[in-house]
Amino acid sequence: MKRRTLLAGLSLMPLLANSKNLPDLEKIAERNRARQRQMLQALAAQQPARIYANPADPFLGDPAARQVVIYFTDFNCPYCRRMDVVIERVAMELPEVKFVFKLLPLFDASSEPAALFALNVWQKQRARYWAVHQGLMQGALPLDQHAIEQTAQETGTQAWLKPDKAVRLALEDNQTLTDEIKVFTTPTLLLGDRLISGTTDSATLKRTVREARSSMR
Repeated sequence: MKRRTLLAGLSLMPLLANSKNLPDLEKIAERNRARQRQMLQALAAQQPARIYANPADPFLGDPAARQVVIYFTDFNCPYCRRMDVVIERVAMELPEVKFVFKLLPLFDASSEPAALFALNVWQKQRARYWAVHQGLMQGALPLDQHAIEQTAQETGTQAWLKPDKAVRLALEDNQTLTDEIKVFTTPTLLLGDRLISGTTDSATLKRTVREARSSMR
């Protein structure tokens, strides 16, 4: 879970101690939820290219798919490691859907160099990206620099360990997006106008994707 979420919660404790503040807090929370719903509905309707068709983002499925699922993940997230397997299976079974991977550095300091390395490979040597992705997802937690370099060696991608400015900006853009739509943990899916956090099984995910597709018609 994102560290700042915990800190934000702790900062509210003095307010929560005073019951007189509770009605105001509830109103503020509802206004915030309403704003988030409006933002997610607008995103689902408009599908801006910087989010749904950004060439910096790895994806599975049809690149021209009408239905796009955004998947927020972190190489150091143990729950993402379970969810990755589900995403890959569902992507194979629903090839008409595009699953966009938004890599994030939330869980550990090594999440950032791992994400930068992976994004750099996606940009420079795309054919080897998924081998890199799986290698990082299968490394011991938390990942360290040795594990990242070992994955690079095993996949023949050592040349891309040092990211350029464009790759760094791509990762920053992912972080900005999470702030905008209030993604506080991984794994999280943006599916239509819904944010769904946590793990699930492939059957449930397929059903949810199909239900979201029906609501688009």
